[in-house]
Amino acid sequence: MDNKMSKILKLNPFHSEKIWGYEEWNLSTHKNGLCTIKDSETTLLDYIGNTLPIMIKVIQANDTLSVQVHPDDEYSKIHENDNGKNECWYILDAKEDASLICGIKPNMTKELFAKVIENGEIESYLERVSVKPGDMIYIPVGTVHAIEGGLKLIEVQQSSDVTYRMYDWGRDREMHIEKSLDVIDYEGKNKGGKIENFSKLETPYFTVEKILSNGLYEDKVNKDFHSYTVINGNGYITDGNDKIDLNKEETIYIPNNIEYKIVGDLELLKSYI
Repeated sequence: MDNKMSKILKLNPFHSEKIWGYEEWNLSTHKNGLCTIKDSETTLLDYIGNTLPIMIKVIQANDTLSVQVHPDDEYSKIHENDNGKNECWYILDAKEDASLICGIKPNMTKELFAKVIENGEIESYLERVSVKPGDMIYIPVGTVHAIEGGLKLIEVQQSSDVTYRMYDWGRDREMHIEKSLDVIDYEGKNKGGKIENFSKLETPYFTVEKILSNGLYEDKVNKDFHSYTVINGNGYITDGNDKIDLNKEETIYIPNNIEYKIVGDLELLKSYI
């Protein structure tokens, strides 16, 4: 293996300010927001020479995001020249009695929901889920959703920047009503929602695990890559040569064929495909 390609990398996020808060694209090879190698202006995309199928973000929602939905791969490639966007949210911080929107009321059809939107009644047809730090929420394509204000979370998603808004709480931003109505999963075929007693979430697009290092955690990348985002704690990771500090909300990328040790008492979110 090329020595350049055999290093564990700490990443510097692409920062994106929003009217409701901000996003840090911690792991991203998407053209709309490229993360860089720490202490370097080199992008991860340029360094590894190919795009990754996933993206990892830290999202701070001071206000509620738009009510939105994401398309699947087929629809997104035809209409947006991008990937679909299955995603999941790991809650880092939450105000007391926090909730988020995940799904719509049952027995909806495209025609009925179009009338709901047209009549300005959408708020009455949204399903809310109570959340607290440590919860994991899976948002498959076609799921109507919104992150509410007072939440901070790690998002692991397909590498995509396609969002269709259908309601924005009175803010004057572009809506995508027709496309939203096209892609909503009215029958709930794509099962999403809160993952009870989360330790591992496996999807066709990515796997996410919660890892407790408990002083020492050892592993090897046997396919593609591993990525870790620190939930809590401090420590370091080493491949026997380099030693890289790990701090809260930082993300690292580990290429294939690397054996590594994580040292310290940390909670981490491990993402891979």
